[in-house]
Amino acid sequence: MIDQSWLDECLAIESSSSSILVDGALINYKTWGDPINPTVFLVHGYSANSNWWDFIAPHFCNNYYVVAIDLSGMGDSDHRDLYSQDQYSKEILSLCDELGLEKINLVAHSMGGPISLDFSDHHKNRVNSLILIDSIVVMPPNKIGSSRRGSMVRHDVVYDSMDEAIQSFRLIPPQPCKNQLLVDHIAKHSYRETDEGYILKSDGKIMRTYAHKDLTDSLMNSSYPIYLVYGLMSQIFNQEILDFTSYVGNIPEERIVSIPGGMHHLFIDEPIIFIEKLKDILDQEK
Repeated sequence: MIDQSWLDECLAIESSSSSILVDGALINYKTWGDPINPTVFLVHGYSANSNWWDFIAPHFCNNYYVVAIDLSGMGDSDHRDLYSQDQYSKEILSLCDELGLEKINLVAHSMGGPISLDFSDHHKNRVNSLILIDSIVVMPPNKIGSSRRGSMVRHDVVYDSMDEAIQSFRLIPPQPCKNQLLVDHIAKHSYRETDEGYILKSDGKIMRTYAHKDLTDSLMNSSYPIYLVYGLMSQIFNQEILDFTSYVGNIPEERIVSIPGGMHHLFIDEPIIFIEKLKDILDQEK
């Protein structure tokens, strides 16, 4: 179990925050490390933000330039009327152009995976590797038509205090977590204060408009190495999904990494193991 001193050491590592304008919306991002180093570009999942990586990114900043984006509608980025994979891909590209990133190692969790695969398919020359973290990017034929989108549409709940908001915070999909300290840190950076009270920063309307597409061809025709990292106890990334994804993407066994004890939010469940595994992968791609 992670303790406060471990988290404090992570948060003591210097980072910077800024934003760029993409199609009328300010897109926030954080960076760690020296831009002269190879880039690790972190993409969060649904209703998450760049602060989810606060205890992961510092462990890479000695050897890498680490960039974490707040996709529009989430974190400290502006909300939009409509959301799509294409729009999110454009935000990643715009940030790469702004920072002069010619080649990146994309690390993408959950919903960030399909977004990053879509980006990689359209900008193959910008991608050194794509590391998918417990992320479903293609569905087996017998699962096509089933969707969790309805369960991810939510209404804003207003809380009277930040403490009340933090206590009410739940991961999506919900799961028990032995590192509540990390969940509380994430929760603290997931709410904003309004005149009425505290509400989640993420736009509850994202899943009402979110346009996504079939990425089977994108996965089949990748010209960059793809890695699958998943939790052995994941609620969503089961053996059927693993087998189908690795088959479609022709992903060799040595690029498939499991995290024992990890559920869907595996880098919260097992941050030390996750960091070690990610370092091993990145070392292979230097």
